[in-house]
Amino acid sequence: MQRSQIFRSGTSFAFGSLTLAVVFAAGWQATVDARPRCVFLECGPTNTPNPDPPKAPTVERVRPVAQPQTEGLQRTRLEGETCDSVSGFRYCVSSVLEPQYGFNYLPRNLVDTDLKTAWVEGKTGNGEGESLVVELGGMRTVTAIQVMNGYHKNERLFLANSRVHTAELQFSNGNSRRISLADAPGLQTIEVGQQKADWVRFTIRSVYPGEKYKDTAITEFRVVTAN
Repeated sequence: MQRSQIFRSGTSFAFGSLTLAVVFAAGWQATVDARPRCVFLECGPTNTPNPDPPKAPTVERVRPVAQPQTEGLQRTRLEGETCDSVSGFRYCVSSVLEPQYGFNYLPRNLVDTDLKTAWVEGKTGNGEGESLVVELGGMRTVTAIQVMNGYHKNERLFLANSRVHTAELQFSNGNSRRISLADAPGLQTIEVGQQKADWVRFTIRSVYPGEKYKDTAITEFRVVTAN
């Protein structure tokens, strides 16, 4: 995708005004439409250095209360996966890029509301087949997934690294669906109805290739629950 198709110079954007359209098609196919937004740390009203850079939105998380699960899939644990526990949830990823330039790319970065950090997968290739799992600490009603696709530290890194194009969402109740993410910065929300689950897996199936690096990055990833 050409640079001009993703960014519009001289346009002001804010998280609060981001409009997202989610279309679910037959065969569990979902498409998320994220309008181009200038949400990088160096972006201001006219794409000039921003004295008050935007922050990733905070999703309220209630500490989960474990409840017995009477049915569902056993969560597959991958060899070499890396996990972090945050606010009662456990975030596990299949691989992690080695630290570089003083930054790490651990799963905890997915929920730290910091646009300078991201989870970046560490396998050879573009990241197809790599996954992240959120363990919810008990049975909960999942209503949506929120993703900030790509590396949001700045426009250059967003374009340099790969971004997720299509992915598979799998829930512990056995339901799964294919989704498509827009190749644009900003918050994308995927509504999933009401899925009773105690874990959610997000597996990368295809990517928008980076201009410089093959590594695929995700800045923020949240599981939104009703309880």
